[in-house]
Amino acid sequence: MEILNFVAGEFKASGNSKTFAKYSPFDGSQLASVADSDAMDVILSLQSSKKALAGFETSTPESRAELLNKLAAYLEQNASEIAYQEALHQGLPQKFVLKNSVQVSISILRETASDLLKPLSAGKVVKASGLIGIITPWCLSLRLVTERLAPALAAGNAVIIKVSEQSPITAKILGEAFKAMELPLGLVQVLNGGAEVAQIIAGHPGIRAITAAGKSSTMEAIAKAALPQMKKLQLGGGAKNAAIVLNDFDFKNRMAEIMAPFLLGQGQMCWNMTRLFVLDSFVKEFNEELKNFLADLKPLNSPEGDSIWTPLISKDRAEILNQKTQFGISEHGKVFAQPSKDGAGNFVKPTFMADLPNCSVMQQDELFAPLFLETSVKYQHEAVKWTNTSYLGHSAIVWGSEEKFAKVAEKLDVGQVSLNKWLVNEPHTVFGVKQSSFGITEMSWSGSFYSDVKKLTIAP
Repeated sequence: MEILNFVAGEFKASGNSKTFAKYSPFDGSQLASVADSDAMDVILSLQSSKKALAGFETSTPESRAELLNKLAAYLEQNASEIAYQEALHQGLPQKFVLKNSVQVSISILRETASDLLKPLSAGKVVKASGLIGIITPWCLSLRLVTERLAPALAAGNAVIIKVSEQSPITAKILGEAFKAMELPLGLVQVLNGGAEVAQIIAGHPGIRAITAAGKSSTMEAIAKAALPQMKKLQLGGGAKNAAIVLNDFDFKNRMAEIMAPFLLGQGQMCWNMTRLFVLDSFVKEFNEELKNFLADLKPLNSPEGDSIWTPLISKDRAEILNQKTQFGISEHGKVFAQPSKDGAGNFVKPTFMADLPNCSVMQQDELFAPLFLETSVKYQHEAVKWTNTSYLGHSAIVWGSEEKFAKVAEKLDVGQVSLNKWLVNEPHTVFGVKQSSFGITEMSWSGSFYSDVKKLTIAP
């Protein structure tokens, strides 16, 4: 398969003719040869985008809503195949991608189209911000693009998207959708490539605003490129999410639910849980159940499977896991649980480690590897305390009764807390608090990121 950039309404090779290979997370085979963009591709995209913007920013809300609904209809008609392709490239189950990426994307598009037709509040006037840059990571990539693309188009902006080199299939999916729905030429461009392309987009003076998601180091680099020009920024990055198991939860019969937020995505998604807090009163029993569960766990060998043990997105993650495990051991951590079976391709055993000091580097920093840290605490308020010591605050899950949930959830410094369920399929964006987000995080099409907002005041 050949995956090209989508520029000026057509699939095109990069100007430098360079490519890179995309390999399957499942078996290591080559899935595609991908166009490797450079600065000239960004320039060509900008030229096309500016032409499209001139006509689109003055279009009617009705015509923009129609575009969003057309895109939703295309995704709906091709949902199963789109989910399969993303799952294949991202090392995830097709059912999971269908529910949490494709169907969420459809919901976002339809909800934004509906909201676009509602009247603005009295005295509020909005106009398009201009040219928007969207930069996203690999995981559930279509969803991460769509939740930014929908309000951008609703507000009348033109858009340049840089998809992750780990999920270039998203560029092909989007390009095919835009051609099928006859999107105005140049209104949305989609580029492949690595971090250098992202920084060029972030730093180019022709782009008014940047919305991005990814790990903290990537967001820092984007901010450094964009801030000297005082651009609008909307950055979601950094996750050290915690799962807290309370003593009134039936973990024996629901271990698979507790483990899914850890093992689906192998700790590499912003939605993943990476820290596990268990009360001292039942930690031994809990760990025996965890070991038994992992002993029978089989890896996901294809997108059609149902396992929650998924492969690594890239081969270098295996070495990162090994390095971080050894570092954790040097910080007095102990490996206590792994699956008993090995997989093929890019599969490695997800590792659970205990006894790491709560203020250690491993407990604080992002890991982006299947290395999960368990901490036993005497009281539930200690779990809250150590969760909150992190400089990141994306999300958390509490497994327990509704009564105890309320007491724990209100004290957690995170953007979202859920009870007894992993809310990855919610159609709203979670930016988190503290260093998990930066900039203007309002997602409304008529808010101050995607639009320039003016308030009209008339003297009596």
